[in-house]
Amino acid sequence: MASDGDPRGTSSILAGAVMAVLYEVSGRSSDAESLIHAVLHLEQVLTTGGGWQDQVGGLIPGVKIGRSAPALPLQVTVERVELPEGFMEMINKHLLLVYTGKTRLARNLLQDVLRNWYARLPDIMLNVDALVSNAELCARAFRTGAMEQLGHCLSTYWQQKKCMAPGCEPQAVRRIMDTLEPHVYGQSLAGAGGGGFLYVLTKEPEQKNTIQRLLENTQGLERCSVHSVQLDTKMFSVQWETGIPDDR
Repeated sequence: MASDGDPRGTSSILAGAVMAVLYEVSGRSSDAESLIHAVLHLEQVLTTGGGWQDQVGGLIPGVKIGRSAPALPLQVTVERVELPEGFMEMINKHLLLVYTGKTRLARNLLQDVLRNWYARLPDIMLNVDALVSNAELCARAFRTGAMEQLGHCLSTYWQQKKCMAPGCEPQAVRRIMDTLEPHVYGQSLAGAGGGGFLYVLTKEPEQKNTIQRLLENTQGLERCSVHSVQLDTKMFSVQWETGIPDDR
């Protein structure tokens, strides 16, 4: 379950799971594309300010890139990105998730982003174009197996996030990122950038224990926890469970 203020985009993924179940129990068919748009509509109704990137990331397996044209009604398309042989396994050995303990409610961050967008500030408009270009560069790095370039895209992405929502980087998170900088190709806060979870692409494989010790030995960062993660390659599914367990 998503915690209050969870910054990983889990609320959109949870909404997608709920919508999939509702489609199933009502006898209606659904696919990933319809769920992506259903969650987008739901988030607008709930005024949480969510877009479509989180459900694309969580409902579609593997590596993918989502695109939408600047037109209404909004139509999201998703392209699965094919990886070179062995690159998936390599990524899983270099990818880590760091819990920083610093969270903020994504809705508040997104309100700042929307205000900046509506103001049509030149820096914001340029940054939006740069976000699109960086996403395409990231997809290319995946296709070619360029680990260092992929890390550079991650760090660039975080700088672009900060441009969209100034103040989204807690001081404690900055300390963590500075501490990890020599050991990683790239890093970024996940989701809306609330500071709860940081994902890093390490220069060396299998660095979970090394990174954990590094943080534990840095004053003020002892409570951070490091977790191994893997890219999910399985499509989501809705399963029926028959019978009600007797807890009496």
